[in-house]
Amino acid sequence: MTHLAKIVGAAVLALAVGCGSSSNDPGSPPVDGNTQISATTATDKMNLCNWYVGMVGGYGSTATCSMALLKAPPTEADCVAGFPSCAVPVSTFEACVRTIISAQATCTQASIQMAQQDPNCATVGAAGCFN
Repeated sequence: MTHLAKIVGAAVLALAVGCGSSSNDPGSPPVDGNTQISATTATDKMNLCNWYVGMVGGYGSTATCSMALLKAPPTEADCVAGFPSCAVPVSTFEACVRTIISAQATCTQASIQMAQQDPNCATVGAAGCFN
């Protein structure tokens, strides 16, 4: 997960969270949780990007947590264009994203380390989603 900020910031769901928590939980993304990230369509990627950004304050948001692992993309097009291709189910990816968002909302070294060690995030990282 050492490349997490680089990956997601430039690609993935480009997650940007700060030390302040977001009360905007849109539920699960409107994508089949069994779908492999590598098999997502352009529409799926757009839905996943918008799902994520809805929780963290919008495209172009600035992380307020100095230890933030994930960064928000400037636009939906940037997020979709940089979306990862890895062999993990959307549900596993979603669980990792939620773990990281929660850790960044707490913004403590302990919470960030726990997120990095989370089994879902370990699976996502091992699959190369954050490379």
